This record gives sequence, C-alpha cells and structure tokens, in this order.
Amino acid sequence: QQQQQQQGIINNSNSNINSNSDNDEPWWSLSSLHQKIATIIATSLPEESLSAVHKSLSEKLSDVESHKSVSISEAIVSARAREAHQSSQSSLSNHPTNNNDSSNNPHFIERQKELEKEMEQRALEKAQERMQLELQAMKEQWKRKEEERIQKEQNEHERELAFERWEINAAKERQTEESADAHQQTPPHHGHHPILGPQIAQLPYKRIHLTPATTLASLPVYEKQRAYRHDRAQVMAKDKKKTLWMGVPGVISLMEDDDGRLSILDGQHRVGMMSLLEEEQRKMRENLESGIANNSTNEELANLDLNNILVEVFFPRQSPSSTNDNDSILASTQKQSEQNDKATIFTEINKAEPIKLLDLPGVATKRTRDMIDRAASHFHDSFPAMFSHSQKCRAPHLNLDNLREALFASEVIAREKMERKGELVRWMERMNEGLRERYNAEKKIVEDDELENGKRVGETALRKARKHDFYLGLESTW
Repeated sequence: QQQQQQQGIINNSNSNINSNSDNDEPWWSLSSLHQKIATIIATSLPEESLSAVHKSLSEKLSDVESHKSVSISEAIVSARAREAHQSSQSSLSNHPTNNNDSSNNPHFIERQKELEKEMEQRALEKAQERMQLELQAMKEQWKRKEEERIQKEQNEHERELAFERWEINAAKERQTEESADAHQQTPPHHGHHPILGPQIAQLPYKRIHLTPATTLASLPVYEKQRAYRHDRAQVMAKDKKKTLWMGVPGVISLMEDDDGRLSILDGQHRVGMMSLLEEEQRKMRENLESGIANNSTNEELANLDLNNILVEVFFPRQSPSSTNDNDSILASTQKQSEQNDKATIFTEINKAEPIKLLDLPGVATKRTRDMIDRAASHFHDSFPAMFSHSQKCRAPHLNLDNLREALFASEVIAREKMERKGELVRWMERMNEGLRERYNAEKKIVEDDELENGKRVGETALRKARKHDFYLGLESTW
C-alpha cells in the first residue's frame, strides 16, 4: 500500500516538476531527481503519527535547498542516468532514419520514459537508504539527550540528598558532593554507534570510528562542498587498484549536528571510489558462487578491507543552556552556530588541499557560484574530449576546476552585468566563435600566434581544436 502511494506521488511529482517553467534542469540532474524524491519521502511520512524526529526530517527534506545535500550513492545514480541519456541521444543521432528529430520518434520517447522511470526508482531507493540512516542517527541523538536528562535529574537528586545529610555529617556531605560532581562531568560512554560502528577514541572535540564504506556512501554531503564528480571517482578507483597493498589511507571527516544528523565534510570522492570498488567486490563474490575463478589482481581487491574505514566525527560547540526549551531565538542562534562551526572545520581541512577559492564557504555568492557551475558543466558535457582530469593539462584542453576558478577570478559576471544563469554560457559561446574566426582566418595553422605566457599554439593542439570546434583551451586571453 505504501509502494502504491509512493508510485502515485512519483506520477504527481513528475507532472508538477515538468510543468514548472522555471526549472530548466535536465531530468537526470541531482536537483531534478532529488526534488522528486524529497517530495515522495516527505509526503509519505504519516501526518497523524509524526514523532518529533520524523517531523524534523520531513521539514528538512521539504526545504528548497534539500537537494544540495545528497549521498554519494544518489550522485552515482544521477551520473549514470546522465551517461545513459547521452548514450541514448548519441544512438538516436547516429541512426540514418531518425534525422535527429527525437520529438517525433515514438520508440525514442517510450525508451526515454522507461529510462527516466528506472533511474527515478533507483534514486528513490538510494534516498530511502539515506533517510533511514538519518532517522536512525536522529533517534540515537534523541536517545542520548534523554539519557543525559535522566542522568542530570539523578545527579540533582543526589545533591539534594547530600545537602540533607550535610547537617548531620558535613564531612560525609562534602565527599558525596564531590563524587556526584565528578559523576556528572563524566560523559556517557558509547562504545558502538548504531550507524558508524565501533568507537575507538573519544576526544573533547571529536570521536573516532571504524565504519563500513557502504554506510558512508549513504550519508549526505555537506551542502557547501564542491560538486561530486563521478568521473573523478572512477579515475581514483582505477588508480587505487595499483596500490591495493596499502589499504585505504587517510580519514573521512564527518560532522554531527545537534540533532544527530551526519554529513560528509571531507572525502566525498574517496567515498565514491570505495563505493565503486565495493561494487566490484560484490560482483567477484557472485562469480565465485557461480564457479568463475578470479585473477591475482581480483584476489587482491577481494582482500581490501572496506568495512573498517577510519572516520573522524566533529560535533558543534555546546551553547549555554536555556531555562526555556522552546526559546525560538536560542534555537535559531544555536543553528547558526552549528553552520559556522561546520564551515570553519571544512575550511581548515581544505586549506592544505587543492580546493579552489570559489569552493570555500563565504567567498562567492550562491548566484555567482550557480552561474559558473552551470556554464562550466555545459561546456564540459558538450565537449568531453577537450577536458582533462589533470589541473596541469596543456592546450587545447581545459580542466573543469581550473575553468571555474578562472571565470570567478576574472569577475566576468560583474563586469558584463550578467543576471541570468544562461548569460555566461552564451558569452562563452561568443568568445569561442571569436577565437574560431581568429585561428581559421587564413585556413592554415598559425604558428606565429603566441599565448600570453609566451608559448606558441602547436600544430597538434590547433588541429584538435578545429576538429571539435572548441578553441577556449588554446589560450586564456579571452
């Protein structure tokens, strides 16, 4: 019955989102998929029996920015949906009878609907996995707070008894009071977290756990993190197979909010890499069950321990308690303090990492970042052969993160007074047309044209730029 209700919500959410003229995101994007899935999950929670935990999660899912915080598993579903969509478009354009008119092809339309339905169902499954983890985390936090409340009441009661005995035996009362104070200051010990697994250390500012990679893949990512790049995780997984002997070095950094919700602060692409390796391990186990032997490399991968990943969990600083638990001003202040702590930890972790200035919290406005992300992703998806994973790539290639940073540093959005997301895309298209005219003016390779750094445009680079009709990587003067 719940599945039927969810299927009905899927159909309604499809019609509502498709009819929204302001939503120009493709159907396979994280934003589009998550808006549908958040609607399904939030509306499927029973109104009549909503506990405080369920109500809190429902409100967070209904927030307009909820799609900014998704799990790695959901991001992988979106990436694979995009790959399937591009493959379908490429297959249609290469068919001689289609004439590139997909709108009049019933077979293509039906296949597209089936693809969207399949991907939405996968996204729903992954989002439900994340929701269950978040609910479990929030319930655990509520349980902790209840234990702390009971412990506090017990301590207060012990102090009252100690005060009554003070008149009889002052020395005994002092000893009892010191014991009660020491007991109150000792935090409750939790040797095993229901989601993160065994706790191996407790510090004043963080906890250390050993957590399965599959659990980490279902946790949401900090909303101000850089965008998850599935192709980067694929490259990391491929490279990791060369160094399986060292296991998984480093630590995954998480943040635990006051309500118990967990999010990935640092390490999202390593989590994506581990998720892909875990998929291969699962296929290898299936092969063994079928009697198919694995080679030596596969055996080394099979022995890679992905069930004990080192995780550090930060938690926000505690604010002074209030006599009124329903004080909305205090709650708002506490929430802002949590966000500030999260941004501070994220910034400090990534200061030594090759993160771009654009991706640091508070540096760029949301509108500027959205415009740059859309423009850079547009050209990255339109000209995949002209983009390189390396930030030290050579002409005529561009690196996605370097392009984003260069657009931000040039202040072109403010200089050209751009207001809409599509304006930066159109401006870059005009720049590409200008470079095309310049390099093709005499219909020959212009070896005398020099870049601003003194390097000449090579014959091979110019030939590839002409082949793909993409010239923005030849120089940065534009």
